[in-house]
Amino acid sequence: MGELLSTVVGIVSSYVARLLDRRVVSQDAKVAAELMAVVLTLQELCLTGDRILALAGSMVSGTARADDLTEFAALLRRQSALVDQLRSRVESSRALLATVEVEFAFAVAPFLDGKSGLLTRWQQQAALSQFSTSTLFFLPGESVTRAVAASRPGPSGAALDLDRTDFVLVVADEVRSVRRQEVRDIRNAADDERDRLLRDITDARAALDNARALCTRLVTATQQTVGTEAIAQLRRTLAGRDQRR
Repeated sequence: MGELLSTVVGIVSSYVARLLDRRVVSQDAKVAAELMAVVLTLQELCLTGDRILALAGSMVSGTARADDLTEFAALLRRQSALVDQLRSRVESSRALLATVEVEFAFAVAPFLDGKSGLLTRWQQQAALSQFSTSTLFFLPGESVTRAVAASRPGPSGAALDLDRTDFVLVVADEVRSVRRQEVRDIRNAADDERDRLLRDITDARAALDNARALCTRLVTATQQTVGTEAIAQLRRTLAGRDQRR
């Protein structure tokens, strides 16, 4: 899901950069805290995703150990929990962020919608088939672009919901297309599939590396705007919040 996470990070980045340029974050510690929570969760998703891909590479190449398979399954569960955490954080901060950037929740709804969002669909796929390429890569960038283009805010405008008619049809079609080419179990990939899979893993890791670097730049930019002491306090606050979950 490197392309998927990379797209989410890019969208969040554009809104964070806009708020930083308008100096909104420096004026409101609550806004800064909510943005930092979202960015740090995305950063953790990228880190976890990179480790999943590294383990997948060892499975495809035939060098995986038994412990690697156990870790891989645990990391997929961790990744799904992080998606839930990201959705919860965006939803809980929606009202506050709407006071300074009303479009933010609408922009991420195609990914975080609880019923049919792209990250939700990835969670469903991962629960069905841990070792398939549909779980490992999910949708390519062009499929994500088509799905987002088909999305519209839900009629209530009050949550991370979508007007699902066109969006659901496009996502279903893109998922079917991916599944027609999937390797159902990367541990048993055929000889003629291994090189392609290893290239795809390398490309996906590169996308996650770029997304993770972007998250780091966002944290640094926020720190420069808010100040080192304030960022340290925000991190402590977020860590305490996570411990209470």
